[in-house]
Amino acid sequence: MTGEGAPATQPVIDVAKLARSMIDLAPTQFTRDAMLGAAFPLEQRENPLRLNLFATAIRIFLDYVMDALAPREQVEACRWFEPVEGQDRPVRNARLTYALIGGLTVEQVEEITSVDVKPLIKDVISAYGDLNKHVHGREDTIVCDLDEQDAIAHDVLVDLAQLLEAQRDYRREIVDGIADGLQREAVEAFTTETIGEIDILATHHTVDWVGIDERHVTSITAAHVEYEITGSVGVTLLYGSGSDRRRGDGAEIGDEFPIGMRFQVPVETPQDLGEAEITSEIDTSAWFDNGKDDDVQNTADFNL
Repeated sequence: MTGEGAPATQPVIDVAKLARSMIDLAPTQFTRDAMLGAAFPLEQRENPLRLNLFATAIRIFLDYVMDALAPREQVEACRWFEPVEGQDRPVRNARLTYALIGGLTVEQVEEITSVDVKPLIKDVISAYGDLNKHVHGREDTIVCDLDEQDAIAHDVLVDLAQLLEAQRDYRREIVDGIADGLQREAVEAFTTETIGEIDILATHHTVDWVGIDERHVTSITAAHVEYEITGSVGVTLLYGSGSDRRRGDGAEIGDEFPIGMRFQVPVETPQDLGEAEITSEIDTSAWFDNGKDDDVQNTADFNL
């Protein structure tokens, strides 16, 4: 559409819509608000400071994302951390590294997952540098062309989206890289231990099977990889002695219960099963209340 009264030309890529789509990726309420604040000026295509206001909001967003994903004390506690002369806090490269892989080293991550985090870190730092050019507007530095504004905003948003998605996905890949072995170890330990909370249900019991439904990253800190799995355990509850049951005086009842397992593995040896601390829970409350009494809680929590 052309002529008097025609609306402003819309970009091929709607950067305001892209910014809004990233709100759910933000790790805290404040960073979600900051991303919303970055989207608003992109919608104001007649605003001469559109790009500058966007840049200011995005820089606030990234600063607080780094605070949320890479706390200073955790970054400085990493064995790979090296202070930079003249800087009184970790530089952006170190904070981004921690946000992506925690206390693991780049070499460990490449070995476990074949993921190279360095190019992404370089792209985000470059995007941050480009932003700084537009935070402080000057008469001779203001970008007025809408297409150029959109291109700059688009590149920054894409790099930030890749960072936030990678922060989620890389950590999941890292855990998946070591989880299979840890999972087998957990199942073996679970099936060979006497579970006190099941023992109170019968004279004896056997663990027939352990099924794993989901596993989640809890955290990757400077010192540990932590994750949890949830599933269920199938058991046979045995009443009376073996001779009692043979005479028909005892009983065998099959049942299953929800379970959860939490793992903490040192970052130095994330695939050393002997170093894993495993905490397990089993919920037997349904055996007592058949789901009718929410006040009854019979969950065991113990270290294997």
